[in-house]
Amino acid sequence: MKESFYFLKAVADNVFIERIGIDFEDFEVGQVFEHRPGRTFTEASCLDYAFHSFDLTPFVTDQVYARRVYGDRVRVLETFILSAMAHTTKTFGKVVANLEMSECKILPVYVGDTLYFESEILSKRASKSRPEQGILSVYSRAKNQHSECVCAYKRTLLVYRKNCGPYAAAGY
Repeated sequence: MKESFYFLKAVADNVFIERIGIDFEDFEVGQVFEHRPGRTFTEASCLDYAFHSFDLTPFVTDQVYARRVYGDRVRVLETFILSAMAHTTKTFGKVVANLEMSECKILPVYVGDTLYFESEILSKRASKSRPEQGILSVYSRAKNQHSECVCAYKRTLLVYRKNCGPYAAAGY
């Protein structure tokens, strides 16, 4: 395994700095990253998300109504599922910008489901206009506890190169 993939960087005996993200150069086409831990959607977390996002539709905020309409399985908001994809942040922490998101699909997710996230590197190339950055094409997906893919999309990311951007000055 490449040294840059380790979670911590030793700076002295028994002194470590937490690393966030992987440098552009260390990504390779075909790599698959599992973003752990998974995320379990509880009724409380769904209600909290709904109130914070100002989505006050009855099927989200009134669980009695939701159960009457949908039965025992209460659905999770699609925007909450997408926001949970932030589990990719530790791997893609050196992203300058999300340039594009395409081919998005989201299937129903229900309260009690646990999602596990992974991303595959589809392509990479140096940026022609930004020498300190590179461009990655990534396919990210979320699978539930039954290994069913319930969310997937392609993204194009602008990523800092090694020893460039704010990370070099910060020491990681």
